[in-house]
Amino acid sequence: MAPLLTEEESALDPYATLEISTDATEKDIKKAFRQRSLKCHPDRNPTPEAAILFRQISLSLEILIDPSKRSYVDNKLESDRRKREQYAASGAKRKAMIDALTAREDEAKKAKVDQVKRRQQQAEEEAIKDAGRKILEEAQKRAMAASVSVSASASNGAAAAGGGEGGASSSNGGSKSTTTTTNGQPSITSVDLTLILTFPSSSTSTLSSSSTELQQTLRGKYGPISHLVLTDPSTTTTANNTTDKKKKKGKGRRAVVEFDRGNWGGCWACWKDHENNKGLEEGMKVRWAGGAVPQWVEWASRQPTSNPTTTKTETNGHANGSTSTPNAAFGSAPSFDSAPDLGGANGNGTTMAELLAQHSKTKETKAKNEEYESMTLLRMRQLERQRLEEQIRREEEGDD
Repeated sequence: MAPLLTEEESALDPYATLEISTDATEKDIKKAFRQRSLKCHPDRNPTPEAAILFRQISLSLEILIDPSKRSYVDNKLESDRRKREQYAASGAKRKAMIDALTAREDEAKKAKVDQVKRRQQQAEEEAIKDAGRKILEEAQKRAMAASVSVSASASNGAAAAGGGEGGASSSNGGSKSTTTTTNGQPSITSVDLTLILTFPSSSTSTLSSSSTELQQTLRGKYGPISHLVLTDPSTTTTANNTTDKKKKKGKGRRAVVEFDRGNWGGCWACWKDHENNKGLEEGMKVRWAGGAVPQWVEWASRQPTSNPTTTKTETNGHANGSTSTPNAAFGSAPSFDSAPDLGGANGNGTTMAELLAQHSKTKETKAKNEEYESMTLLRMRQLERQRLEEQIRREEEGDD
C-alpha cells in the first residue's frame, strides 16, 4: 500500500503552517489559507522565500481538506506528543536514579576517608607502643640489676645475723625498710606509672622540642623519672575537590613519661596538675598509657595522707636508707607504705609486653574485619550499578 503522504507532505505540520488548532473546521482552514496566501502569493510577493511559503500552505490545505490524510496527520502528531511525554518522564526517572547512585558513591568515598583516618590513628598508637616497648626493655634491665643487688644484700644480712646480738639488732633495724604490702593494695605495673602528655599544636616552647629539657623540668617539679620518649608530631593530608592536596595542621607532640617506681606521688601530682590545666604549659592534655585511670589512684586516694613535715625511712619505696619527703613536694598526693609492685606476672600485674601482644592481636583482627567490609561494600556498589544500568537500558528500549 502506497503511503498516504508524499515525502514533502510528511515533512510538514499543516496546523503549524496555517497557524490553526487541531480541532479547526474546514471553514477555518480555508479562511486561514486565504489570509496566509494574501501575504505570500507570488503575484504580490516575488521573493523566493514567499514562493516556498506559498507552496507549503497550499500543501497544508490539500492535506487538511482530505479526510484520510488529515486523520493520518492527526494520529502521527498524537503519537509524537506521547513519545515526547514518555521521554520527559523517563528522563526525570533516569536523573533520580543517577542522583541516588551518586549519593551512594559519595557515602562510600566518605567511608574510605574515615578508614584512612582510623589507620593513621592506629599508626600513632603504634608509635606510642614502640616507645613503651623501649621503656619496658630498660625496666627489665633495671629489674635484673635490682634483683642482683637484693640477693647481695640478703647474703650480707644473713652473715650479720650470724655474728651475734649486734647483728640481730642491725637486722631488726633494717626491717624497717623492707617492702610490705598493705591489705587491699592493688598490684601496680610499669604501665600504671606511665603518662602520655600531649602538647598543643600551637606550642612553640623548647619543652616540646627538647626531650632533655623536658625531662629536667619534669624531674625538678615531680621527682625521679625512669624514662621519657618525645614523639614527632603527626600530620595528615587530604585531597580537595580538585587534584591538589592541602596539608592540614598536625597534632601536637607527645611525651611518654614513665615515673620511677618509688615516685608514685610525682606521677599522681603530674596527672592532677595537667587534668586541672595547671601543668607545664597551658592547653596540655594528659592521659594514662593504659587508657583508663589505674586502680591504684582510687585506692591511694582513700589512704591517709602523711604530714609533709614528717620524715621517715623508706618513703615511697626508696631503699637507700636515706630520709626523703616526697609528699612535701606533692602535698595533696596520698601515701603508699611500700614501693609499687612492678614485677609483672610475678607481682600479679599486667606487663607492657602482655599489653603489646594483646594490642597486636586486636589490630590484626580489626584489619581483617575492615578488609572484608571494604570488599563487601565494593561488590554491593558494583551490583547496584549493574542493576541501574540494566534498568535504564530496558526503559530506553521500551521507549523506542
